[in-house]
Amino acid sequence: MRPIYLPVILFVALTFPQNDKRQLLSSHDRIDGPLADEHQVSDLQVFEDGKVIYAEESTESAGGKPEHTTYRATLSPDEMRRLAELLDSQDVRSLPTEISSKTRPIDFFWQKSVEINRHDKTQKVQIENFYPFLNLNGLVYPKALIELECRLQDIETEVTKGPQPNDESNWCKELLEGRSETSVQSAQTACREDESQPKIVAGEGWGPVHIGAALKDVVAFLGDGQPAGRYPTKYFKDYPRKGVQVSFENASNTVRAIYFYNGQRDSGRFEVFCGHTDNGINWQSSVPDVKRAYGHPTAELSGANSGNTWQRLVFEGIDFRFENGKLVRIGIPGD
Repeated sequence: MRPIYLPVILFVALTFPQNDKRQLLSSHDRIDGPLADEHQVSDLQVFEDGKVIYAEESTESAGGKPEHTTYRATLSPDEMRRLAELLDSQDVRSLPTEISSKTRPIDFFWQKSVEINRHDKTQKVQIENFYPFLNLNGLVYPKALIELECRLQDIETEVTKGPQPNDESNWCKELLEGRSETSVQSAQTACREDESQPKIVAGEGWGPVHIGAALKDVVAFLGDGQPAGRYPTKYFKDYPRKGVQVSFENASNTVRAIYFYNGQRDSGRFEVFCGHTDNGINWQSSVPDVKRAYGHPTAELSGANSGNTWQRLVFEGIDFRFENGKLVRIGIPGD
């Protein structure tokens, strides 16, 4: 199992060149996980003249070595007007200074801080273990916070010239419009344990849901799914009724990782995935069973959290997470 990061507010300032104009807004994010040793740190500055500076540092695409990139752009007067209206709205002004954790994370930690500089005062907002996707199931975070985060992500996408989210991956649209998953109930694959079902294969995946598969092929097999997060190089889709979560590459809309669940702590929204690996490992398998099937792990991690023990066995192209001796997740991490 990957190391557990403590849920604390982290401030890691990236270096920015100076701008003579007054800074209107700054945003700092640090995301650790979901894969071992993977982290992203980003800082966004918006100035009153429309200048934008965005810096990000990430290990997810650099073989574990930090990559640092800085982008600069200028927002149009119309974009600045829209941003100013949002920042000046009563709902944003009313956001609390500190927003405590709304979930108990296991392997995904998002710490965020925002500073809004108005002529009358400076407003600061800190969010511990931010997980906006909780709003898919009800109002957990203030809608104004979600609106602000989505606007910041729009600016980051524009500045970095990254791909625009499509209808299949636009979780902001889902959250702001209050739309929920409707097609999962009519997903085309029946959940049954028999030889006609595909099996989880190390380094590949689960039938049509495999590393490198196109989004459209996954949708055809599983349904639309629920948007569950977008980051600099990837986004997630959840299939709670199937017990499956899929990570896609932003640039290509292809699968980069797949996770199968069986009651992992704090993953209550996922039902049990009904399947097993091609080596015969199922949810009743033990740690010795997994080692007999896959050999010596490339990494073996363990620890305790809130009175519960966990263990993670990592092999080439597949990993297994145990909690209190029970197999609760199988992951196909990709490269």
